[in-house]
Amino acid sequence: MEVTTKAIAISATDYKENDKYILLYSLEYGKISVLARGIRKASAKLRFAADQFCFGQYELALTGDRFTLKTCDQLESFYSLRTDILSYYAACTIAESLMNYTEEGLSEPELFIETLKALKALSCGINPLLVTLRYMLKFFEIDGLKLQLDNCISCGSSAKRFYLNLQRGGFVCDNCREADNTAVSMRAHSCCKMVENISYDRIPNINVSNDAVKEALTVCFKYISRSGFPLKSLNELIKLS
Repeated sequence: MEVTTKAIAISATDYKENDKYILLYSLEYGKISVLARGIRKASAKLRFAADQFCFGQYELALTGDRFTLKTCDQLESFYSLRTDILSYYAACTIAESLMNYTEEGLSEPELFIETLKALKALSCGINPLLVTLRYMLKFFEIDGLKLQLDNCISCGSSAKRFYLNLQRGGFVCDNCREADNTAVSMRAHSCCKMVENISYDRIPNINVSNDAVKEALTVCFKYISRSGFPLKSLNELIKLS
């Protein structure tokens, strides 16, 4: 059986002497592993199909539950992501989120479109920290882990100051906070609210300090790390910025 799907290559692993397994995030099939035979040969015409962030129309052979690459029509290479270190780590954060927190074979069109929009924004030179923050907040929402930014997740009241409660998975107010909860500054909290629902093309209109964005990203890092799979790329992005 042959199938065609739009997909983004998020990682590739060498296999045997000349092959690779490409991990794709696809529109129709979600995350899938695809065997690309002979793709490591110097003469291989489809070597680009295994490049990280390659977006293309992939033609695959499906045998049982195994995919094998037949051909690929590249739609966008996103090569520019490799020329700026912050954009690169931002894109790697996106890829790592998909690798660690999506189920194999589960199609999530909304997340696929969100991923494509974020990569396009990064390739256009839009602030990589803000693009990453926007993506992570949306990723949490699609994944059913939405950060409640307006009310305390414990008592439901609005608050002037919030604390991150990792065990409860969100923000709590002064009255509900526990000793080990992390205080979140108003600037970081406001940054999250500004970015949460904005379109990527409007991000350049946001006026916010770099420190506020870094703190907001640190909140995202701590929030997702509670699952036991911290995003190493996000941690590096925060350190480098």
